[in-house]
Amino acid sequence: MCFPILTDGVERMLIAGILGSEGKWQAAGIISSMLLSKGEKVSIIDPAGMPGIDSRMFSAYVNELEKNNINMLILKMNIPEVEKFLPEDIRFDVLIYAGKVHSCKNSQRAYSDCLKKVFSLLNDKGVAIVNVDDSDLIKLLEGMKHRFITYGFNTKACITTSSIGDTVSKEGFICCLQRSVSTRDGKVVEPQEYKILLEAGEADSHDLLAAAAFAIVNGIDLDQ
Repeated sequence: MCFPILTDGVERMLIAGILGSEGKWQAAGIISSMLLSKGEKVSIIDPAGMPGIDSRMFSAYVNELEKNNINMLILKMNIPEVEKFLPEDIRFDVLIYAGKVHSCKNSQRAYSDCLKKVFSLLNDKGVAIVNVDDSDLIKLLEGMKHRFITYGFNTKACITTSSIGDTVSKEGFICCLQRSVSTRDGKVVEPQEYKILLEAGEADSHDLLAAAAFAIVNGIDLDQ
């Protein structure tokens, strides 16, 4: 597994952001389950449920997590609210966009500018995980100089599935890595298939693929 992160010889908590609408809830839940099953210390927060939070309070919260040796912070974010609490010096190690981009034409420019600002907060070795089936999102992110890992249901996706349907039952589905991907610590993962089993309920296929992409780039063995 690729975390915690070493910075100048000192371990640092990994910071991951999940953007989007409904999709961020399920993707965060699946990722959390994966990490907790491996014994990792994870904190998941949604600033929307923290009235009055600002950048100063958020920075203090992050510092407390690091003092308590939390391995990873997963931050669920709504684009319109991001600028209210994100400090300028935060740097994400991973960003996931789950769900569909905002489609209201009257606010598309502001939404696009905010989205690009968030992605600009990826650190130099950060990874962006995006839905290649969402043409509006791909168009918004064109020209950004980050490492992108794509998921979806077409041949352009790094990570896809041979399963059929919009949701996946608890019996699981086949997740396919279609091309070689490097983990954040430089290990190369060759194309292969994984069978992912869910303990209960159903999952949206795109959200599960986003979580699988997160697992692969962070060195988590999906077969386990």
